Amino acid sequence: MRWVKGSRSRKLTTARLEFRSDRRLRDALHAITVFSLIAAGLAVGAWLYSSGRIPAAQLAALTRENAALKADLDRMRTELEMERATRTALTGQVAELSQRAADLKNQVDFFTAQGGRATRR
Repeated sequence: MRWVKGSRSRKLTTARLEFRSDRRLRDALHAITVFSLIAAGLAVGAWLYSSGRIPAAQLAALTRENAALKADLDRMRTELEMERATRTALTGQVAELSQRAADLKNQVDFFTAQGGRATRR
């Protein structure tokens, strides 16, 4: 009978399931992980430190450029306000001249009509 006490399949099914870990491998993985985290932290710290500082010469140049740009912006705003005021005044003049042209046309039409009556008499 195959189902005797010493069969291989019986040993496999009744044996305890054990996982063995190699302590040296686990310690090496822990050391690599810690080293990687420290290296990443140092790299990020160095990048933040270097990107946060601007040399004095570059800072002075940026300050001058910022002042020049602000002056240009103020000048452009003033020009824009002047153009808007000019446009408003011209729009008013166009409306006034259009009204005057309509009045003159009415007068010409009236005089033309009066002149036609005078010649018929």
